[in-house]
Amino acid sequence: MNPEEVRRRLANYVGDHRVTGMSKWKLETVEGAFIGRAGFSFERNPEGYELGYSLKRSAWGKGYASEIARALVGWFFDTTQNDHMLAYAVAEHKASQRVMQKAGLRFWREIRKHGLHCRFYRITRRQYLQSLEPGTGG
Repeated sequence: MNPEEVRRRLANYVGDHRVTGMSKWKLETVEGAFIGRAGFSFERNPEGYELGYSLKRSAWGKGYASEIARALVGWFFDTTQNDHMLAYAVAEHKASQRVMQKAGLRFWREIRKHGLHCRFYRITRRQYLQSLEPGTGG
Protein backbone atom coordinates (compact mmCIF):
# COMPACT_ATOMS: atom_id res chain seq x y z
CA MET A 1 0.00 0.00 0.00
CA ASN A 2 1.15 3.49 -0.71
CA PRO A 3 0.95 6.22 1.98
CA GLU A 4 -2.34 7.61 0.62
CA GLU A 5 -3.98 4.17 0.76
CA VAL A 6 -2.76 3.75 4.35
CA ARG A 7 -4.20 7.15 5.32
CA ARG A 8 -7.53 6.30 3.67
CA ARG A 9 -7.73 2.92 5.39
CA LEU A 10 -6.91 4.39 8.81
CA ALA A 11 -9.50 7.15 8.31
CA ASN A 12 -12.08 4.45 7.52
CA TYR A 13 -11.17 2.57 10.71
CA VAL A 14 -11.53 5.74 12.80
CA GLY A 15 -14.82 6.60 11.08
CA ASP A 16 -16.18 3.08 11.61
CA HIS A 17 -15.28 3.25 15.28
CA ARG A 18 -16.92 6.66 15.69
CA VAL A 19 -20.17 5.50 14.05
CA THR A 20 -20.46 1.87 15.22
CA GLY A 21 -18.07 1.50 18.14
CA MET A 22 -16.27 -1.18 16.16
CA SER A 23 -13.19 -1.14 14.02
CA LYS A 24 -9.99 -3.04 13.33
CA TRP A 25 -7.51 -3.25 16.17
CA LYS A 26 -3.78 -3.77 16.30
CA LEU A 27 -2.65 -7.26 17.35
CA GLU A 28 0.41 -7.83 19.48
CA THR A 29 1.92 -10.84 21.22
CA VAL A 30 2.29 -10.74 25.01
CA GLU A 31 5.89 -9.65 24.35
CA GLY A 32 4.61 -6.63 22.42
CA ALA A 33 5.51 -7.77 18.90
CA PHE A 34 3.10 -6.51 16.22
CA ILE A 35 1.53 -9.46 14.37
CA GLY A 36 -1.40 -7.94 12.46
CA ARG A 37 -4.88 -6.52 12.82
CA ALA A 38 -8.38 -7.84 13.46
CA GLY A 39 -11.83 -6.52 14.17
CA PHE A 40 -15.11 -5.67 12.51
CA SER A 41 -16.45 -3.63 9.64
CA PHE A 42 -19.99 -3.24 8.38
CA GLU A 43 -20.76 -5.04 5.13
CA ARG A 44 -23.60 -3.89 2.94
CA ASN A 45 -23.73 -6.86 0.59
CA PRO A 46 -24.55 -9.13 2.31
CA GLU A 47 -25.59 -6.96 5.22
CA GLY A 48 -24.01 -7.47 8.61
CA TYR A 49 -20.88 -6.98 10.66
CA GLU A 50 -17.90 -8.75 9.18
CA LEU A 51 -15.12 -10.24 11.25
CA GLY A 52 -11.80 -9.64 9.55
CA TYR A 53 -8.23 -10.50 10.44
CA SER A 54 -4.90 -10.13 8.73
CA LEU A 55 -1.68 -11.47 10.20
CA LYS A 56 1.93 -11.03 9.21
CA ARG A 57 3.24 -14.11 7.43
CA SER A 58 5.63 -14.76 10.35
CA ALA A 59 2.55 -15.18 12.61
CA TRP A 60 0.84 -17.79 10.40
CA GLY A 61 0.42 -21.34 11.68
CA LYS A 62 0.83 -20.46 15.36
CA GLY A 63 -2.85 -20.46 16.36
CA TYR A 64 -3.10 -16.67 16.67
CA ALA A 65 -5.87 -16.29 14.07
CA SER A 66 -8.04 -18.96 15.70
CA GLU A 67 -7.51 -17.48 19.17
CA ILE A 68 -8.30 -13.98 17.94
CA ALA A 69 -11.37 -15.05 15.95
CA ARG A 70 -12.86 -16.98 18.89
CA ALA A 71 -12.24 -14.05 21.24
CA LEU A 72 -13.81 -11.54 18.84
CA VAL A 73 -16.89 -13.70 18.24
CA GLY A 74 -17.40 -13.85 22.01
CA TRP A 75 -16.78 -10.13 22.42
CA PHE A 76 -19.22 -9.34 19.59
CA PHE A 77 -22.14 -11.25 21.07
CA ASP A 78 -21.31 -10.32 24.68
CA THR A 79 -21.16 -6.57 24.01
CA THR A 80 -23.61 -5.91 21.16
CA GLN A 81 -27.26 -6.66 20.49
CA ASN A 82 -26.61 -7.79 16.91
CA ASP A 83 -28.26 -11.02 15.82
CA HIS A 84 -25.51 -12.33 13.55
CA MET A 85 -22.05 -11.72 12.16
CA LEU A 86 -20.23 -12.73 8.98
CA ALA A 87 -16.75 -13.55 7.78
CA TYR A 88 -15.48 -14.52 4.37
CA ALA A 89 -12.42 -15.70 2.54
CA VAL A 90 -11.43 -16.30 -1.04
CA ALA A 91 -12.60 -19.84 -1.87
CA GLU A 92 -9.03 -21.14 -2.24
CA HIS A 93 -7.95 -19.86 1.20
CA LYS A 94 -8.72 -23.03 3.17
CA ALA A 95 -6.71 -22.02 6.27
CA SER A 96 -8.83 -18.90 6.81
CA GLN A 97 -12.00 -20.94 6.38
CA ARG A 98 -10.78 -23.36 9.08
CA VAL A 99 -10.22 -20.38 11.39
CA MET A 100 -13.83 -19.29 10.85
CA GLN A 101 -15.11 -22.80 11.53
CA LYS A 102 -13.06 -23.08 14.73
CA ALA A 103 -14.62 -19.80 15.87
CA GLY A 104 -18.09 -21.30 15.43
CA LEU A 105 -19.07 -19.78 12.09
CA ARG A 106 -20.84 -22.05 9.61
CA PHE A 107 -20.66 -22.01 5.84
CA TRP A 108 -23.48 -19.82 4.57
CA ARG A 109 -23.06 -19.14 0.86
CA GLU A 110 -20.73 -18.28 -1.99
CA ILE A 111 -20.62 -14.78 -3.44
CA ARG A 112 -18.37 -12.93 -5.86
CA LYS A 113 -16.76 -10.11 -3.92
CA HIS A 114 -14.21 -7.69 -5.36
CA GLY A 115 -14.20 -9.90 -8.48
CA LEU A 116 -13.19 -12.99 -6.48
CA HIS A 117 -15.07 -16.20 -5.69
CA CYS A 118 -15.58 -16.00 -1.90
CA ARG A 119 -17.05 -18.31 0.70
CA PHE A 120 -19.10 -16.57 3.39
CA TYR A 121 -19.51 -17.95 6.87
CA ARG A 122 -22.05 -16.81 9.44
CA ILE A 123 -22.95 -17.29 13.10
CA THR A 124 -26.13 -16.18 14.82
CA ARG A 125 -26.50 -15.12 18.43
CA ARG A 126 -28.52 -18.29 19.05
CA GLN A 127 -25.77 -20.51 17.60
CA TYR A 128 -23.18 -18.70 19.70
CA LEU A 129 -25.20 -19.10 22.91
CA GLN A 130 -25.81 -22.78 22.14
CA SER A 131 -22.06 -23.28 21.73
CA LEU A 132 -21.59 -22.12 25.34
CA GLU A 133 -23.90 -24.79 26.76
CA PRO A 134 -22.20 -27.66 28.61
CA GLY A 135 -21.46 -30.66 26.41
CA THR A 136 -21.50 -28.73 23.13
CA GLY A 137 -17.75 -28.39 22.81
CA GLY A 138 -17.87 -24.60 22.96
